[in-house]
Formats: sequence, C-alpha cells, structure tokens
Amino acid sequence: MLLVAILPFQNDSATGLELVRLDSDVYAAIRRDPLSLAVNSNSLIVVRDSDVVVVDAQFTRTATEETIAAIRRITRKPVAYVINTHWHDDHVAGDQIYRDSFRGLRFVMQENTVADIVTLGAPNRKQQIQGAPPAADRLERLLSMGLGLDSTPLTPMERSALESATRIVRQYVKEAPGFSPVAATDTVHQRMTLGSGRDRIELLWYGEGNTRGDLVVYLPDRRIVASGDLVGAPVPFAFNSHPTSWVKVLDSLVALKPRIIVPGHGPVLRDLGYVRSVRDWLARINRETSAAAARGDSLGTVLNAVTLDDVRRSVTGEEKWMNFLFRNFFVRPAVQAEFEQAERRNDGRAVRRKVRALSS
Repeated sequence: MLLVAILPFQNDSATGLELVRLDSDVYAAIRRDPLSLAVNSNSLIVVRDSDVVVVDAQFTRTATEETIAAIRRITRKPVAYVINTHWHDDHVAGDQIYRDSFRGLRFVMQENTVADIVTLGAPNRKQQIQGAPPAADRLERLLSMGLGLDSTPLTPMERSALESATRIVRQYVKEAPGFSPVAATDTVHQRMTLGSGRDRIELLWYGEGNTRGDLVVYLPDRRIVASGDLVGAPVPFAFNSHPTSWVKVLDSLVALKPRIIVPGHGPVLRDLGYVRSVRDWLARINRETSAAAARGDSLGTVLNAVTLDDVRRSVTGEEKWMNFLFRNFFVRPAVQAEFEQAERRNDGRAVRRKVRALSS
C-alpha cells in the first residue's frame, strides 16, 4: 500500500496545493490541508490539444482560484469542462469561479448529483453557514487553551488539523454572501466519453457509493483514475454513504487496473493496495452490521460492537487525531448507514413473507 505522491512538477509554498505531474499533460492539484472538519478537495487537470478538463472544484472560491492559478502556470489554454464527481460542497462550491473565468465552460455531473445538489446540497450549505461561526469560535477557544475537541491536550497533528479547519471555515463563511450555484450543462447516466485517442476521458457511474452519484473519471490510455470521495486517504469519509453498493463500486474501479489514482482527499496513490483495503473494511462493516441487525440488535449496540479496532490501530498508530477520524469520519457513519439499509432489507423481507403467508 503506497500513499506516495509522484515527484511534484511544481510546488508553490505560498499556496495550499501541490501540483503533481502524473503523465504528459496530466496533473493533480493535491491539497495540503490536513484531513479535518473542513477540507478542500483535490483536482485532476488534463491539458488537451485546445483546452483543459478539470475534475472537481474546491470548498472555497479562494482555494479554487489557487487551482486555476496552478493551471495557468502549466498552460494558457481555456478550461472547457469541469467534472464534479459528487454533490459535496468541498467539490462543487468553487464551480462559479470557473464559470466566471471561462466562456462557454461545460459542467458535467451524474444525474443523481444534479438532484442531490438541490435537495441535499442547498440545505446542507445553509446549515453549515449558520453553524460554522460558533463552531469556529469554540475551536479557537480550545486551541488557545491547548485542548482538542474532547477537551484533552492537543497533539501536534490535532492542532494542525483544527487550525486548518478553522481557517477554511472562516473563509467559507466569508464567501457565503457571494455564493452562486452552478447547474450542470451535461449529465451522465452510466457513461460518457470526452475526446478520443490518448486524451480520451471516460466518465463512469458504477452505482451508489460514497454518494448516489459518484463519477469515476478514467483516462484509459494513461491508466489514471480520479475517484472523488469513493477513495479518500488516509481515512475515507462515510457520512450518509451506501456501504453495500460502495464495495461493488470499488470492485469496478479496481477492475480498471489503474496505475495512478487521484483520491478526493490525500496524496496520489500509485497502486491499488489502499483501495483494496478500503473495500475490505467496508465489506467487513457490512457483514458484521447486517448480522447484528438480523439478530435484532439496536443501533447503539451495533455501533459499540462494530469498531474495526484492529484495523484502526494499524492505520492510525494510535495517534489521537487519526483515531478520531477513523472512528467518526469512517467507521461510525458507515455502520449507521449499513444498519439503516439492513433494517430496510429486513423489513422488506418481512413484508414479502407476510404477503406469501396471506396468499397461501
């Protein structure tokens, strides 16, 4: 398992990103933000004969402007397409910077993402804007006292993560009055192809995973994949996810046999080891949670039982902040999501049995 970035093409310490050259005319804008309560996403940048294709914007317009500045250091060609891998604001909130910067730009999303940006994204954004200032105030108070989220002494990693989250949240709230949503110009059902030959880009929807509309962006001739939040390193995000089908989606991603994966968050991946690990973690959560739900265990009981603590120790090294992320960003939300899905499956089976009994 290698969580190793390829040698950077250009590294501007004044910005929050590292520009990583993946292949000729293909780059990843990898965010430096530590994994935390607020983050910006990575972007894939593909420079074609006459234009540029970008995968994902960022959480703040300022961060998105940094990505565009990085693109301008590579080429003067215009951005023609922005592909949003899913509806989360840290991947779409900066879309308007691209729209306002490049004439005739097209935005591509999976059709479920188009719906979810309206039904989930808009209310989620409103809630974040309302809740962010007091949350940031609390973080700053804790940081000033040398304390973490649990009011115990900060570790260096935790301090870095919380300071970063506070900066990003403050910027997000500052930008909120000028926010303007961007609608898709093109939608994907299961598959869409952009370009041909070495520049061919396949947009693939394999089913529900991290969200209902996760697009896998695949450059077949170069064997490069941008995964969005189907893959996030060193800890995945599993809030409101679809763990059962997520496993199958990752199986499909692995079947592409990419040599390089640009995750939604974290460093460039140069093999499939980490992706297979995430797939196996999810499969184990699904097995253990489904079995507990079938026994009639409560959600609270299941959350206490399905912890993947043996995996956590190998991933986090028992570092305090990493433990928090693994438990609260990945395991607990994945268990809750699978428990709810298992209960719906069990209810469906009970209804079918009752119907069969009544009709016999």
